[in-house]
Amino acid sequence: MPHHRNLAPPAQRGADRPVIHDELRSHYDALYDLLLNGRRARDARPVLDVGSGDGLALSAIMQGTPLHGIAIDSAATGPWLGPSDWALVQADAQRLPFADSRFRSAMMVDVLEWLRHPAATLREIARTTNGPILIVQTDWEGLWFQVDRAEIGRDLVRGFTKGAPEELRGLIKSAAEAAGVTVTQMSSVSIETNRLDQGSLAWDVLESIRRFLVIESAQVRARRFDDWRSELQLAADEGQFSMLVRRVVALVEAGET
Repeated sequence: MPHHRNLAPPAQRGADRPVIHDELRSHYDALYDLLLNGRRARDARPVLDVGSGDGLALSAIMQGTPLHGIAIDSAATGPWLGPSDWALVQADAQRLPFADSRFRSAMMVDVLEWLRHPAATLREIARTTNGPILIVQTDWEGLWFQVDRAEIGRDLVRGFTKGAPEELRGLIKSAAEAAGVTVTQMSSVSIETNRLDQGSLAWDVLESIRRFLVIESAQVRARRFDDWRSELQLAADEGQFSMLVRRVVALVEAGET
């Protein structure tokens, strides 16, 4: 029987816990169930979260659960948005400062694209984890927006997704094989939404794209992006907007492949 979270998210950001997008709530419920892998929650902790960043994804999965553990990242982050009862450690994922089998579960969410040596990182996580390792990676190459002027939309999305890992299933399988761990489950999840109101998933994805293309990389002029954004908003107002994003979800465990 699924062990879903038992606390509803707050009405708006800035409360004790970050908001879970409505479009992603059932997805995060499924990720939590997969991390438990049929165990009771007390048998799945402590958990190691690798590449936590600001903790937002970690909070989305752990919100309303009795799981606790340690979150690590190689760089100092900004304000922590993750669970307040988790310990934060700055460490290199290829040289984890933990004993063998210290954890009962581990997870990486949207971390593969930042790893220079995925197999070495996965091998080190497996060394410190006596249990399943949950890998979740957004397939940015499959990000899609409906827009009449499709050529502009494709250009901007491609600029944002340039360098994203391709063939994620193959990448995960090859990294697991090299790390000496076994992929026990793997699936692709498609998340589609037709909402473009403030605080929605599509709204926040577009904010991320704008921040990267206009502010961080200066690849696109703000006016050009905002014109495209206005077209999307108009389509949404007319009930003709949709966005599709895909994720690859895998569960791996120590053992010979």
